[in-house]
Amino acid sequence: MKYIVHYKRYGLLRYLSNHENMRMVERILRRTSVPFKMTEGFHERMKLSFGRALPTGVIDRAGIFLISTDQLLDDEFLRTANALSPAGFEMFEIEKMKDDFNIGQAIAGYTFKLIFLKEPSLQDGWKAEKFGKIWIVSFTNEFNSPSPRPNDFGQFLTLRDRVIFRGLR
Repeated sequence: MKYIVHYKRYGLLRYLSNHENMRMVERILRRTSVPFKMTEGFHERMKLSFGRALPTGVIDRAGIFLISTDQLLDDEFLRTANALSPAGFEMFEIEKMKDDFNIGQAIAGYTFKLIFLKEPSLQDGWKAEKFGKIWIVSFTNEFNSPSPRPNDFGQFLTLRDRVIFRGLR
């Protein structure tokens, strides 16, 4: 059975590189003692697929990974995994998928939010909403487009807010 796990990464963990994030997730999953499917060969690794990589420093509320196991995973698995996770990392949803599901083909894009401390000068088509003393700009980025890097537009924070799936689920 294949499962998509949705997670959030925030706080100091937003400064982990993509590789460090993948290793952290793998270690958390190993500690749960669930028998996940492994690759074959001399150096076995957990069969684990992630969505698009993020630049270091971006807050992630739309992180996903795909995992395979013969065991049924449910909310109890999420509670166990979150108890084993460092502060700033939280798995919040799990979905059972078909065995032929491919995460790379399923993701259409992501919604990002840029948070500014002063009124931004924006690209055409972008609109800023003011909330108290901050401005927030939301936009959608296709799957293979580069993710916005911290301070690309003079923003204070960059947040990947939501994953957009194609109709392949």
